[in-house]
Amino acid sequence: MKETMEKVDYDISGMRAVATFPMVDGLRFPLVGQTVLISSINKEKIPGLGAKNSISIFSSRPAIVGFGCNTNTLTAKNILSTGEFIINIPGADIAKKVWKIIELEPTSDKEIKKVGLTPIKSVKLTTPRIAECKAHLECSLDWTKKYGDDMVIFGRVLLASVDKDVVEAEMVERYKNLKLFAQLDNGLYGVIKEAKKLSPAE
Repeated sequence: MKETMEKVDYDISGMRAVATFPMVDGLRFPLVGQTVLISSINKEKIPGLGAKNSISIFSSRPAIVGFGCNTNTLTAKNILSTGEFIINIPGADIAKKVWKIIELEPTSDKEIKKVGLTPIKSVKLTTPRIAECKAHLECSLDWTKKYGDDMVIFGRVLLASVDKDVVEAEMVERYKNLKLFAQLDNGLYGVIKEAKKLSPAE
C-alpha cells in the first residue's frame, strides 16, 4: 500500500486579501486558471484590455462563461457600462506581451498596439478582438455576482472564433497549436504541450 504524503494545512478563512487566490507563504494552492485577455470598450467606444486567469465555463446551453474581476478595474467598469466584452485566448508564444497587459491594462488602441498587440474588428460586437490570440469568444453581459471588491462576470457567448490551423488539426494536435497557458507563482506560467487520450482499459 502506497504511503500517504504528509500534508501542510492552512486556515485561510480569516484572510481579507491574498495576492492570488489562494496564496500562502508564496505558494498558490493547486487551482490554476487559464490565462485570457478580456477586451472591452466604454460608452465612447474607447477600448481597454485586461488579463485574467480565473475563468470557467458554467453552462453549455446556453453557452455561459464567467471570470473573476476586481470592481475597480477598467475591464469591470467598461463591461458594466456597455454590456459586452470579448474573451481573447492567447497562446504561450505571446506570454511576454500578456505580462505587459497585466502590468499596464492599456486604455486605447494606441496603448494596445504599443505592447505589441493588434485590435481588429469583431463580428457581432463593437468591442475589438486581439489578432494575435488563438481564439475569441464574443460575449454579452448576462449576470454579475459581487464579493467585496471583486465580482464574477458572467457572459453569454454570441460567437466563437478559432484559428484555422487549430480547427483543421487532429484532436490531439489541436492543443499543440493552441499552446494554452496558465499563470502560476511569481512570474511562472505553465503550458499545455500535450494531449493524451485514455484507452477504455484505463
